[in-house]
Amino acid sequence: THAQLAYQHLRSRLIAGDYQPGSRIRYGPVGQELGISATPVREAMGLLANEGFVELVPQLGAVVRTISRNELVELYEMREAIEPYAAAKAAERASEAQLGAISRALERMQTLAAKVAKSNSKLAGKRETAEFEKADLGFHMLIIGATGNQTMLRSSESSNALVRVFATERHSYDAGIMESTCDDHAAIWKAIRDGQPDVARDAMQRHIAAGLQLTLNTIESKETNRWEVQ
Repeated sequence: THAQLAYQHLRSRLIAGDYQPGSRIRYGPVGQELGISATPVREAMGLLANEGFVELVPQLGAVVRTISRNELVELYEMREAIEPYAAAKAAERASEAQLGAISRALERMQTLAAKVAKSNSKLAGKRETAEFEKADLGFHMLIIGATGNQTMLRSSESSNALVRVFATERHSYDAGIMESTCDDHAAIWKAIRDGQPDVARDAMQRHIAAGLQLTLNTIESKETNRWEVQ
């Protein structure tokens, strides 16, 4: 349906960082972009509001949520509770087809990281960042999908997506961060491929903890800079 089309389109753009927290999303322009009316876009916004991506504000419409530091920590804690367990189960249950899909997601990230490493700036542009985030999200969701647990998959999809929306300003994707992320993913992938549940669990736990620490360091750095400017 047109509402589903608008929902998928807007959700993808939110995850890609096209809409910053606090920004307003206008129904009409989105509808024009998709060749549909504003009504299904409004319906899609209702779904996104239920998932916690946007707030529906009287007289303004949809506004991308701004969440607190504590809420962001809670999202990471939820991931840290679920995903190491999922990685261990994936090491026990993943099919050859699922292993191949996880490997391809990792290879896509490695290709993008290598491209940025060879660039003059050593910094990912908007397109590379969006593609890297998409492959990163895919890697994690494929691992959770390999558990065969659909309830876990639905819960994790929400927390993963929300982290990517609300942590879009946490850091720039430079070559070092991209390489470190790929190294973490490679360790997780190898443990799953080799059928080592305990190793996969520990590698995933370290990876998520490192992501939270990187985010918190960036938040604290930006807060310090704001105080210095004032």
